[in-house]
Amino acid sequence: MITVLLSAPNDAQHLARSLTALVPAAVEGLVRDAYVVGARNDEEIEAVADAAGAELIGREALTEAITASRGEWLLLMEGGARPLDGWMTAVREWMEEPGRGPASFTLAGKRKTLFGFLEREEPLRRGVLMRKADMAAAGADDLKALARGQSTKRLSARMAPPA
Repeated sequence: MITVLLSAPNDAQHLARSLTALVPAAVEGLVRDAYVVGARNDEEIEAVADAAGAELIGREALTEAITASRGEWLLLMEGGARPLDGWMTAVREWMEEPGRGPASFTLAGKRKTLFGFLEREEPLRRGVLMRKADMAAAGADDLKALARGQSTKRLSARMAPPA
């Protein structure tokens, strides 16, 4: 099952958007726990996280949270992003296949431009799914650095970027 690690957004509504998209997966037992990483001292963000059962942690507690997480797989996401319909099936199929490594979602709504190949896309924006054991070995203390350090294959699921 999955532990979700969300980067803290600047706005509580963005956090609510991400966590709401994860509720069906939590009900089905796919998502076991969720952490909001790097949250500022913001009452609204704290209230949204608490209502959704997510735990707020500082960046310095990321390694401890990974160790304590209940999922075998970790999903790194940018706060405000949300996986779109069909993502649970795609993720389950990916995790059930032996020997699968890190994977990422396809970013929804991205327009192709003539020089689009020159644009650098932040991996955390499209979400990165990886085994907990691989994450622990990576040893980074920043979600963006952890996501950037992974060579991923694309899932047949899409991620809506933060609004």
